[in-house]
Amino acid sequence: MEKRSNERFVLLGIMYLLVFVVIVIQLVNLQIINGKENDQNSQQRLLQEREIIASRGIIADTNGIPIATNRIGYTVHVAKTNLKEAQVNEMIFKLARIFESNGDSLESGLIKYLTYDPIAYGSNLTKSEKALEKWKSEMVLKEKDMELLKTPEDVFRYFREKKFSIDEKYTDEEAYKIMCVRYDMLIKGYTAVNPLRIAKDVDIKTVAQIEERSHEFPGVLIDIEPERKYVEPSNIAHILGYIGMLSDEEYAANRDLGYKLNDTIGKVGIEKAAENYLRGINGKKRVEVDTSGRLTSELSSEPAIPGNNVYLTINSRLQKVAMESLERNIELVRSKADNRKNFGDAYAGAVVAMDVNNGEILAMASYPTYDPSIFLPGCDDPEAEKKKSEFMFDEKNRPMLNRAIGGIYTPGSVYKPLTAIAALEEGVIRPDTKIYDRGYEDIGGMRFFCLDYRNGYGGCGSINLKEALATSCNIYFHILGRDTGIDKIDKWAKLFGLGELTGIEIPNEEAKGIRANRETKKERRNDIWRPADTAQSAIGQFDNMFTPIQMASYVSTLANGGKRYKPHLIKSVKRYDGSIVMETKPEYEAVPVSKETIEAINRGMIEVSTGIEGTAASEFRDFPFTVASKTGTPETGKESQGSSSNSLFIAYAPAEKPEIAVVVVIEHGVWGKNSIPVAKDVLREYFGLNSDKYTDDQIAVEEVKFTR
Repeated sequence: MEKRSNERFVLLGIMYLLVFVVIVIQLVNLQIINGKENDQNSQQRLLQEREIIASRGIIADTNGIPIATNRIGYTVHVAKTNLKEAQVNEMIFKLARIFESNGDSLESGLIKYLTYDPIAYGSNLTKSEKALEKWKSEMVLKEKDMELLKTPEDVFRYFREKKFSIDEKYTDEEAYKIMCVRYDMLIKGYTAVNPLRIAKDVDIKTVAQIEERSHEFPGVLIDIEPERKYVEPSNIAHILGYIGMLSDEEYAANRDLGYKLNDTIGKVGIEKAAENYLRGINGKKRVEVDTSGRLTSELSSEPAIPGNNVYLTINSRLQKVAMESLERNIELVRSKADNRKNFGDAYAGAVVAMDVNNGEILAMASYPTYDPSIFLPGCDDPEAEKKKSEFMFDEKNRPMLNRAIGGIYTPGSVYKPLTAIAALEEGVIRPDTKIYDRGYEDIGGMRFFCLDYRNGYGGCGSINLKEALATSCNIYFHILGRDTGIDKIDKWAKLFGLGELTGIEIPNEEAKGIRANRETKKERRNDIWRPADTAQSAIGQFDNMFTPIQMASYVSTLANGGKRYKPHLIKSVKRYDGSIVMETKPEYEAVPVSKETIEAINRGMIEVSTGIEGTAASEFRDFPFTVASKTGTPETGKESQGSSSNSLFIAYAPAEKPEIAVVVVIEHGVWGKNSIPVAKDVLREYFGLNSDKYTDDQIAVEEVKFTR
């Protein structure tokens, strides 16, 4: 029995010995014989899930001509490795030098909090003392360190010496570049499997230099991403808008929708209004990388889905003509300063061209303009930053203001057709009713004068509506307004959409405007309404202030007989494969205006462009079709202080079968007639009159066609 037990112990000992020998052999095999190969394999087993950035949908004009498209760009990321802090700082410094040598720059959120040259608090901290203290408390390593951070210079030194341990061998400027990236590493976080983006849209030379020296940049990755590209953006800046990096507030509002801190978003214009359409769905790929962040293999991928393409109602060619003509004629008006009526202060304006039969905006120009390209992510060079500041903080010219929908202007005489509509519809006059203009009229304790009377020519005498519109007789409309009453005039102004939001697709930039009425006066002036107020309001003065888009809607409603279409800029949205996502269907409200009233107004506005005494007749003699129009020279109330009156012009054509309405505003344009050349250029382009195909004989043929 004892012998059998000893045999068992021997057998167990032999088994343990065999197991031990196998383990030793395997360890020798793993660590010595195949050690190098296995070490390399272990380095490759880090898994990363990288995003494939989806391209943003294009924005095109009504003919499919691209306005906003995409191009290939290179983005630099950095993944966390086993580098020591000093090595990370040195690597960032080397990258910064490469970027600078090729005109690229590092991304960083630090500039919003701390700037260099001068060292100062950034825009996010200048809003309130509370924001500054909160940020400081989040940055300190120990609570007692708060006492060290009294000035921006203190914060800079704290970041350099304590927060990021940046060596003294670097200058302050170099240290700031390093801390910009270190700040994002701290705030946004980064790991071996979740790299941090540090530069966007870098030059191909930058890519080549990083690749050539890859051994110096462990963890640095280069990805291909689509980048936004605008085509002749200054012509359409206020419609197009631009995209930019998510702000802290935008990230907080959109992170539940899948946005990340590094994402871009539409900031203004169509880029913002159509964000949900334009934004694509990012794809994913799972890859294996080594500890230096270098790709070793791709395991799987889900392709990105491009954003939808947005097609506008805008005609690019018509838009360009409107912009160029507006700029040219503003400069022309300014060059003719006489320091009597024209003080040489014309500098801005707007044009809106609208299809009267469906509400499509064919052109919408605002001048001065700006270049939205410099607001794109990656445009962070000093020159671009300087330009951004000029655009954003130019209080005189305000190039960022979309005057076509956000500028409000006293309409002046272009409001007179509305006063006439109210009088006709309320039974105050008939089209042939005559009112006597003796050159002046006393209303409500105020004496109002005819312009001709002031110039020594006497009054207009006894005139009817058509003649009053043609000559823009103030006394006629002062009396007509008084007899109609402000409540009835205001009723019809509202029906035609004046002083009301139009609902155009870029609502955050649209102004509501103001209608002169009892409520407005009480609110603005804390006073009751008086008869003299009605007399002034009837000729488009006093508290009346409207946007060009409202006036375009008003003119279009006149032109089409009473359908107030909702103006719109987006014609359709299509997927990348061409299938329809959305098509805008025309929407309108029927204004209860009679056919007889519309015809009476139409005759008067035709007389403006064709009659012997028409205020626009001399400008349209060469046109092959009839234009219905109205000039306006609204006073700003600052003429005695050396400020010129504004210039307005409204028109639709052909008068017999209208297709297009045009509104032009030139700030400090002196006289209404000074806006006419801009409208003429737009009409000529729309009807093809600028083409070389037109000869005198062909124009004569066109004249017959349009006037039938």
